[in-house]
Parts: sequence; structure tokens; C-alpha cells
Amino acid sequence: MSKVVPTILVVEDDAPFRQLLVSAFIERGYEADGVADAAAAVRAAERESPEMAVVDLRLPDDSGLEVVRRLKEIDPSTVIVVLTGYGSIATALESVRLGAAHYLTKPTDVDRILAAFEHGL
Repeated sequence: MSKVVPTILVVEDDAPFRQLLVSAFIERGYEADGVADAAAAVRAAERESPEMAVVDLRLPDDSGLEVVRRLKEIDPSTVIVVLTGYGSIATALESVRLGAAHYLTKPTDVDRILAAFEHGL
């Protein structure tokens, strides 16, 4: 009997940070994929909706808030953690209103993100 491996989609335009997160999630036993922008995030979720997603608030082609909204439309059960280097109460509240489970400011690490996912589950 095979074990179901949780999937995580990392939506982050900073390539080194995105790869660091993807690698760290894989090392911890998750199936992880990374994309650099909102359009790629939506395409990836439409192909195979992830159980979890880490979404940067500032992306080159759209707002991370729009990605949260679209991912929740595709699959309401996706647990989403929003990351930003520019934290504000307004964006934190809006991300949660749109369906994000948690909101973290950068810099952060994989352990804090996983703890945020657990909080959201």
C-alpha cells in the first residue's frame, strides 16, 4: 500500500528562495513544485491541485492575493500560506478573507511555514 505524499506548490518570484523552499519541502517528505508567477501558479493548480500552497504577495504579473482567490476557486480545500516582505494588517486581513490559512512575513523558513500549515489544518 503506497503512502499518499502531500503536495505543496511554491509561488515565489525570487528563484533562489523558491528553489530553497522546494528542496527543503522535498527533504521533509513532501512533493513540491515551484513556479515564478501567478499565471504559472493557476496553470499548475488546474493540472493538479496541491494540498498546500505558499504564495508570495508580490509577483511580477499579478498580486498574490489574486493567486489565493484563484487557487481557492480551483480547490477550496487547498491550505494556503501567504508570504510577504511588506507586511501590513490590511493585506494580512485580506489574505485571510480570501481563504489563506496564515500570513507570514519574510524572512522566514520552512519550519515556520510548515507550522503555519498545521495551524491552517
